[in-house]
Amino acid sequence: MKSRFNFPTRILFGEQSLEDLPQELSSMGSKRPLVVTDRGLVNTPIPEMVSAVIQDAGMETETFSQVSPNPTDAQVDEGARVFADYGADCIVAVGGGSPMDAGKAIQIRINHHEAMEEYDDLKGGDTKITGQLPPLVAIPTTAGTGSEVSRSAVISVAAAGRKVILFSPRLMPSVAICDPTLTYGLPARITAETGMDALSHNVEAYLSKGYHPMADGIALKAISMVARNLLTATKDGKNVEARRQMMMASTMGAVAFQKGLGVIHSLAHPLSSVSGLSHGLANALMMPHALAFNSQVVPGRVADIAVALGSKDHSAQGAIDVVEELLSKLGLKARLTEVGVKESQIDDLVKNAMTDGCHTTNPRQCADDDMRSLFKSAW
Repeated sequence: MKSRFNFPTRILFGEQSLEDLPQELSSMGSKRPLVVTDRGLVNTPIPEMVSAVIQDAGMETETFSQVSPNPTDAQVDEGARVFADYGADCIVAVGGGSPMDAGKAIQIRINHHEAMEEYDDLKGGDTKITGQLPPLVAIPTTAGTGSEVSRSAVISVAAAGRKVILFSPRLMPSVAICDPTLTYGLPARITAETGMDALSHNVEAYLSKGYHPMADGIALKAISMVARNLLTATKDGKNVEARRQMMMASTMGAVAFQKGLGVIHSLAHPLSSVSGLSHGLANALMMPHALAFNSQVVPGRVADIAVALGSKDHSAQGAIDVVEELLSKLGLKARLTEVGVKESQIDDLVKNAMTDGCHTTNPRQCADDDMRSLFKSAW
């Protein structure tokens, strides 16, 4: 069953939605799209499948696949060069959050030439993202980031020594094509890690400061969808209903976190840039500790999350217990030492966590000592 709706961007959702890609490209006047994907996904049939759909409709296309799990500014620059050399008129970002983030940054790079860190939202870089950007079609192949409906991108910038958050309404994809069948072949580990990423977005959106009942409602519903479907999707990758529910929960998470994120992401971003962890795993590892930290100031909100997760214990501790149990059932590591994070890295982790802007909307204010304590609690 296919569905079409705008919330906040145009979304094509449902099995076999990929077949509608040529019509969407034609409607925006594109004749030479550049497919942006990552180094891992290019070894699967999916990018070739996307290119075939485009070519079968009589259009030309080129593929840029040099995107790593944590995309860098150097990769963005190379992607922009390929875009220009090919004479592309549109970007089709295919994959998880990495190629979608890279695609958005390439959009900026086409007509903006300052150092990438100058567009950092933390320093008001959004005001520098101006003019016309090439259109972007986002096609997720994981159920995690929700980048297909978000107005942000995260890029590792070498000169800054950290991840930089790019944020602008101009980065909202022109259309998101969410076809759950593209996730059927995901390995169990990637399904689990990206699913925990989706959970973290909804959890943090609900806990973040500010008044946004619509985002709150979306987040709570999506939390319950993840709780009911992630384990099934991980164990049975071709379970149609579980894959469908997880893809929608992921999309809902990015809609909800327009309200804001929190300390989980400020802790997770340096675990990727400094320690090399995948973003989903980093969020998963830090989630129970961040919930305990925030329960000191918003116990009722964390208790609401326990209810949404299906815990019989309708308290803040109930939420923490369910998340820890879910990590165990998914076969994910629970301690930083188990995934190779070194104690010698903690000073850099704390420094980068504090400079990350996500914690500014966390319900509990964070200081250096708090970040250090949270990392150590996960050791």
